[in-house]
Amino acid sequence: MRYFATLVLVALSLLAGCGGEDNDSVQTLTIVVNAPFSRSSYVGDTVARGVELGASRAGVIETSEGNYRLEVRRLDNALSPRQAVRNIRRAVADDAVAIVDEGTGVDASWRIAGDAEVPVAITYQGGIGLVDAEERPNVFRIAPTDRGIGFRLAEYLIPKGLRVALLTDDTGYGAEGRAMLEQSFGANPKAVATKVRLPSTAPDLAPQVQRARRASATALLVWAQPATIAKVLTAARSSGWDVPVYAPPSGGDPLVRQQLADNPEWVDGLVFASGRMTAELGPEAWDAFQATFVARYGPDRVGVRTSDGQEVFQPPEYAMYSYDFVTVLTAAIKHAGGAEDRAKLLDALNEVTVEGANGDERGFTHHSHEGVVDDDVYFARFDDMSFAPVKDDALSSTLPTINQFG
Repeated sequence: MRYFATLVLVALSLLAGCGGEDNDSVQTLTIVVNAPFSRSSYVGDTVARGVELGASRAGVIETSEGNYRLEVRRLDNALSPRQAVRNIRRAVADDAVAIVDEGTGVDASWRIAGDAEVPVAITYQGGIGLVDAEERPNVFRIAPTDRGIGFRLAEYLIPKGLRVALLTDDTGYGAEGRAMLEQSFGANPKAVATKVRLPSTAPDLAPQVQRARRASATALLVWAQPATIAKVLTAARSSGWDVPVYAPPSGGDPLVRQQLADNPEWVDGLVFASGRMTAELGPEAWDAFQATFVARYGPDRVGVRTSDGQEVFQPPEYAMYSYDFVTVLTAAIKHAGGAEDRAKLLDALNEVTVEGANGDERGFTHHSHEGVVDDDVYFARFDDMSFAPVKDDALSSTLPTINQFG
């Protein structure tokens, strides 16, 4: 606790020193955050806060062309591809220097931004087709890919001898996950008990969960939005079925625990896969980033407590990814000598490497626009409303438990 308090004091001093003095000659560059603030507030807020913190830490960006300061504007896509496209059009019309995107609608919106040579950085969704350095040269990603998540889940579950029911919802997120699970489990069809599509708007998923049970499933893998994962847990546990449940990163969303706050024991045992937060060199860089984040925004309260009354906080995992992109963007602006020539700036994004918030290197190349390697996926298990790395996976067992009690 004393160590964490010291980190917060250090973070406050760092924040106080950011930005320098106001200067009329400093030009403003706008980064637009296109995210589901009204439909998935945790995702929207954590992505936007990472961008805001990165912009604050960048301060005045000095280049041969002139000096710049970054400002951040939030646009709500409401998880609607059509609204996401409208937001991208608005961002381009307003001469945004970059767009940080949750991922909804990118299949349709990337070209609009590309025609204006505006980079789009995905910092949440991991769909395999969203990023292609050759076909979509303006689209980048710093977030775990569905490929990495899907194959790590298969690698983790198949050796256990489980018969896995693959449950995916009818959102874009679920569709991307379904495609990836088809690949990752495709070589081991005997490991799959059944495949069930979940209606995301249904109030009760008992019929779908019962289908999985009748198929003799011994595990559920639920690739869906957080509210749907909570409904699956409710349907299974309320019927007395203590089947193990696994999920992609959405399983770690606070909404899952909020929806099950009246039955916290139903969350126990839920395992989710996500990108590891700490680097190979240790947790010190992550701890400093988390302290800086908390110093600016306060702890992100999940809204639940442990059985002994401790309040649970959410680590700023996805804020780290959006923060890292802003750090890369800042380095690219310096490398390009300014931001007037957008083609030159876009090219510079392929040529710079920075130290990320957790100490890992972040950067892109002309051949790969992925900022998180597929091997950096770990598994965490919930117990008493907080999570810790599992012990039965080689990578996860080496990782520290992230502070969730502030």
